[in-house]
Order: sequence, then C-alpha cells, then structure tokens
Amino acid sequence: MTIPLHCPLAAAILLVFGHAGAAIIDVDIGGDAHVSGHCTLREAIASANTHAAPADTNCVPGSATGGNTIAVPPSLSPIELTGAALDIADTGGATLIRSTVTGAQVAVRRVSGGDSVFSASQPATFEDLAISGGNGAMAGGGVAGGSTSITLRRCLVSGNFSRYFSGGITVNQGGTLNVIDTTVSDNHSGAYANGGGIGVNLATLVLSGSTVSGNSSVVGAGIFAWSSTLAIHNSTVSGNTATDEGGGIWLYASAGFELVHATIAANAAPHGAGVRVYSKPSVGTLMTVQSSLLWGNSGSPDIEHRGGADDTLNGVHNLIGQISDQISHAPDILHCDPQLRPLANNGGPTWTHALAAGSCAVDAGGTYRWFNDDQRGSGHDRWIGTQADIGAYEYDPNDHTIYDRIFAGGFD
Repeated sequence: MTIPLHCPLAAAILLVFGHAGAAIIDVDIGGDAHVSGHCTLREAIASANTHAAPADTNCVPGSATGGNTIAVPPSLSPIELTGAALDIADTGGATLIRSTVTGAQVAVRRVSGGDSVFSASQPATFEDLAISGGNGAMAGGGVAGGSTSITLRRCLVSGNFSRYFSGGITVNQGGTLNVIDTTVSDNHSGAYANGGGIGVNLATLVLSGSTVSGNSSVVGAGIFAWSSTLAIHNSTVSGNTATDEGGGIWLYASAGFELVHATIAANAAPHGAGVRVYSKPSVGTLMTVQSSLLWGNSGSPDIEHRGGADDTLNGVHNLIGQISDQISHAPDILHCDPQLRPLANNGGPTWTHALAAGSCAVDAGGTYRWFNDDQRGSGHDRWIGTQADIGAYEYDPNDHTIYDRIFAGGFD
C-alpha cells in the first residue's frame, strides 16, 4: 500500500527529525503514582495532550504543534497501572510512546482496575512496548483506539481482555491500524464477544512482519474485521481458537482482503477454522491471495464461505488445505502437506512456522519478489533457491540453528 508524497524532501525531513518543534518528554520514574519533581508515564502523556507540564512535575511541556515523543527507559520496566487507561488525546499531531532503547521493550501493564492499558482518540505510535493486563469494559483491552490512526512497531500485546470487542487491540470507524514486527498473543474477549487478538470495525488493518497467536474468542479469535480492509503481509496467524466462527480471521462484508506471503495455520473453529468469510447478499468478497499458506487449521475448512453472495479468491502460488464451496479459485492451488514446524523463535522479532527441508512449499512461491526479506526481517532473504517459498517463512538450507534446536534432545 503506497501513498504518493507531494513533497518528498519535506516528508523525508519529517521522517528523520519528527514533527517540527515537537518535544521529547522523558519519563524518569516508574509506577502510576505522582512523585514530586518527577515525570510518570501518565504525566508525560498529560503533558503531550495539554501542551503544558502537569503541576509539581519535571515533565517537559508538550509542543503546541503536537507530534511529541514520550521516551521511557527500559530500567523503569515494568510500569504498573492502577488508574484509568492512559489516554492519548493530543489534537496537534501524532504522539509517539517508545522505549529509549530500540529492541529493548518496556513493560506497561495493568495490575488493577477495569480499563484498557492505553486508549487513543488521536493518532498514536507505540514502539518497543510490552502491553499487558488490560481489562477493557467495552473494547480493546490492550489498546483501545477510536476513529484514528494507531501504529505498533516491535511491540508485544499479550494477556489482555475485553468484555465485548477485541481483547488485544481495536480501531473503529475510519481508523487505521498498522501492526509492524509485533506479536499479538494470548488475548481474549468475553463470553458473548468478538475479536480475541485484533478487532477492526469499518477500519483498515495492515499487518506486516507480525504474529497473531494463541488468542481466543467466540468469533474472530485472531482477527475480527467488520466491513473493513485487511492487508496481511509476511505475517503469521496461528494457534487461535474461536468457539463459533473464524479461528484465525473472521471477515464480514470486507472492503478488501489481501494475503501476501502469509501463513494461516493451527487455528481452530467449528466454522472457518483458518478464515471465515461472510459477504453481503448481493456482493461477494474478493480475496487477493499471493504466495500464502493456509493449512492445518482444525474443526472446519481452512477457508470457509458462511453466507451472502459467492466469493472469489484471486492470486497464484498458494497452498491451501481445504476450501469450502461458494469460493471460486484458480485450479493450480497446492493441497500438499507443507510440513510446518511448530511456532517457534526462528530468528527475527516475531515467531514463525519454519518449513522442513522437504516441504512442498519450498521453492513454490513464484519468482516475483514481493519483499526483500521473509517475516523475520533483515538477514533472512525472501528468495533462496529457484523460487521464493510459500508462506511467511523462507527455508534456508544453510541455516542449521532451528534444526540443531529441534534435535537437541537426542532424536535421530
């Protein structure tokens, strides 16, 4: 998804230096209680929102033009919350909350109280944070986003709950959620709720280099999308469980659905174990699927039509176990066992399903280079061999790390 820039030089300057005149607000104490002369995370966010330092703190005043950065040293981790959700509401520009050390996550977790960890009515970016313990009364236990733009980069969103919608992360009407090099795992929603890991409603979700795993819900355990646009690139959706529909992904009247080098595996649901598609009565869902793998989902087909007009699956170089009726597709889809290894740390910021040496997905993903690297990122070339592999992981015969680990217990 590429957005043309009308002023490339200005855009490049903003990428390097951030919003003109923006402040960097340093958090210098953990916890959620005010301490005279210090700056908590809650107070730093208040400074960014109001463009003024809270009384009796040493927080830098947030810039009136917005685009402020809140920097949290890893030494303060974990930051434990007892009050209301940390609310990002700066109307001046996007707020960035990040660890001061790239790749070193700061844990921000709720230890009491019935609320989300973060809420955002205005644009926000989170980098190198581990967000947990959220207990959302309505939606988004970890991050509850409104009709705005939310970005997570190198984050972990895990162990959150929402009573009605999206245990992990949500954005709503007109909003955009970008999830990059991030893990969304082991979140869940209530007994009558939808969306265990991620939920989007009349919004856009772009998932890149990320893993959604171990989440649970009644409907849409991994990802729940209502009349939304989804693009899942170089990512894994695995091990999510729905008690009704959509173990991995649940779609209703999707405005666009794209899988490119995705792995959708080991999810479970009575209907649509991997992907469940529900379309409008007169308009079917058009799914663009390229070099992707949907296999080993249990309880129902890997991708299943569940109502409305017939759907269409376009794209080439795919491996899909079982496709239900009323989904038209090219006849060249592979249906062989890809010999996936269990979800594991195979390098990179997120876990993946490695391919065995003899997998039929190896060298079967075509010769078009959609990405330079596989899901694991730099150092893991997307194309090794005669063609790229199908799915999020690229098999490398020279990388023996995973196989040494698998057989470390003495198996032959």
